[in-house]
Amino acid sequence: MKKLFFIAALATLTSPALALNFNSTALKLKCPSRGLIEITLHAFGHISELWKGHYYVGSGHEVHNGTEYFKFSNGDTLMHHPKSDKFMFYFAKSHTLKACQKLSEQPIKVAFN
Repeated sequence: MKKLFFIAALATLTSPALALNFNSTALKLKCPSRGLIEITLHAFGHISELWKGHYYVGSGHEVHNGTEYFKFSNGDTLMHHPKSDKFMFYFAKSHTLKACQKLSEQPIKVAFN
């Protein structure tokens, strides 16, 4: 039983690839009706979205039932399911929820001199 618990705990702890780094990550998502959306998670909980020349910011994130929610100043909400690494976007102006494809996820290297 201890061995089974250890394996389950190890499997849970060894999935950091699905966890987002909330201090320095650049995401590229392909979403229906918007195309390419660039998301940047900055230090101190700041987040931004850029698509077709539109730029909006947000602050912080919430977690409900294992899903991470990021809200932007234009009313959009990005949802991330860490277990499946799936992304959904609620577009406020069109009142639609769209599944998005993750194209890339890169760490941002910030040099402090």
